Amino acid sequence: MSQPSWIGHDLGGRYQIEELIGQGGMSTVYKATDPNLRRAVAVKLIHGHLSSNPEFVRRFGEEAAAVAQLSHPNIIQVFDFDNEGDTYYMVLEFLPGESLQERLKRLNAGNRQLPLSEVVESAASICEAVDYAHKRGMIHRDIKPANIMLTTQGQAKLMDFGVVKMIGSKQHTATGAVIGTALYMSPEQARGEHPDERADIYSLGVTLFEMVSGRPPFEADSAMTTMMMHLNDPVPDIHQLNPNTPDDLKAVIERALAKDPADRFQTAGEMAGALRNVVARLQGAPADATFLEQPAAEVASPDSTVLEAPPMEEVDADGTLLEAPPVEPALDSPAAATRPSSATEAHGARSAPAAAPAAAPARTGLPRGAVIGGGALAAVAVIAIVGLLALGGGGGSDAEAQAEEEAGGEEAAAVVLPTETPVPTVAPTEPPPPTDVPAPTEPPPPTEPAGPFVRIVDITLNGNAYAVTYETFGYEPALPGTHIHFFFDTVSPESAGVPGAGPWILYAGPSPFSQYTVADRPADATQMCALVANPDHSVQPDTGTCFDLP
Repeated sequence: MSQPSWIGHDLGGRYQIEELIGQGGMSTVYKATDPNLRRAVAVKLIHGHLSSNPEFVRRFGEEAAAVAQLSHPNIIQVFDFDNEGDTYYMVLEFLPGESLQERLKRLNAGNRQLPLSEVVESAASICEAVDYAHKRGMIHRDIKPANIMLTTQGQAKLMDFGVVKMIGSKQHTATGAVIGTALYMSPEQARGEHPDERADIYSLGVTLFEMVSGRPPFEADSAMTTMMMHLNDPVPDIHQLNPNTPDDLKAVIERALAKDPADRFQTAGEMAGALRNVVARLQGAPADATFLEQPAAEVASPDSTVLEAPPMEEVDADGTLLEAPPVEPALDSPAAATRPSSATEAHGARSAPAAAPAAAPARTGLPRGAVIGGGALAAVAVIAIVGLLALGGGGGSDAEAQAEEEAGGEEAAAVVLPTETPVPTVAPTEPPPPTDVPAPTEPPPPTEPAGPFVRIVDITLNGNAYAVTYETFGYEPALPGTHIHFFFDTVSPESAGVPGAGPWILYAGPSPFSQYTVADRPADATQMCALVANPDHSVQPDTGTCFDLP
């Protein structure tokens, strides 16, 4: 049936075809409505000339079933696959947005480039999706910007997993379509070898090169010339095309584009990790880090007694007082009476003689009460100590010794500290007999929700992504099956699932959920929420919680 005749008709007695989205050498894609689940879907019709090949029909059933089992937030979800007569089709989730190819073309027309942070984040997400598929035995074989969808929420989604394998080794593409594939083809594919997972890593490197520079690394007038460039030509210096490319990002690109598969990243997960390191460096310190430019000024403790505001003191970085305060309180001040004796000794031992006050030596910072209160008494102690030392040391006349002895005796008498007045002892009174106080009862252990239920336990920032730790009760999330819808609190619970308008993100992966970024957060959102969702993507009321966003 010709292409226009599908619009306005039902496919498989269910999907109502509404409008053409796009077409290529292997398929035509329409937007349609699924009235059973009341949602928009994308329907991909495989071109009729392929269905005449029995080998294709066999592979289609096997590979479509395998692709439908892939459930990753960065891989487009396959809902259904079937045929009507000789027309084979797949039903996928409908994603408003544009392909990466369309985005790059639009930016190039305006001599602009993708923001570097968006490039690295999107590429890392796609690498993680490819790694997820590789671990399940699926190789894409045709990664390129046309097969990457950029949603209106800023997510990158990989499309068309398994389609190349469904079609087989023969090229059943429209005229010129093979050139688009050759631009992103690995050297081993160009040699006709059977590719493994590292061929996808090479294609990821070509795509990343184009995202950063605006053009693929190798392009020519024919597919054969382009493939020979992949085989023989060195990777162009990306700094010549985009001087702002960080060195660590350039290193990731060049390693992914190694001619020998053994020299590339050996897994897409390894490449994703390298890109996440670039993301972390670009973002700098975490958002919750606290920086102190310099130590705050000392503040007296609440129980300190301040007698007089001292002049400003200069303190170096390790707390050393560079200039001694000139003001000293009287001996009979409360601070002097309560000063610890150790502070007096320390201060007195470092005090300069009265005859040379010009340059006071540096002293370590002490509690302000101890420094201020001990000045005069410490000076007397110094004189006494000097006199006592003079009694024991020779080197002076008898008259001088006699004078020093007399002076020392007088000063020594002045240093005698008063003895403490004994405190009268009071016999303690017997405490009243204890009254019987009932022991506090232990609070009952928290009860788990009956389920199915999802509870958000914590939300932290991991780079620019929200890491949402959650737990479920009464069920195990699965796709297809009962799963979770995550959404911001700007979306009402009634709109967080079919038939609501959302937006939400469906999820059934491990905790934490990390598919929302700071850029996705609406300006007035304060919380992220989760609800249990049915297989048809409707939500069950009162089956989840919300949590404050950091």
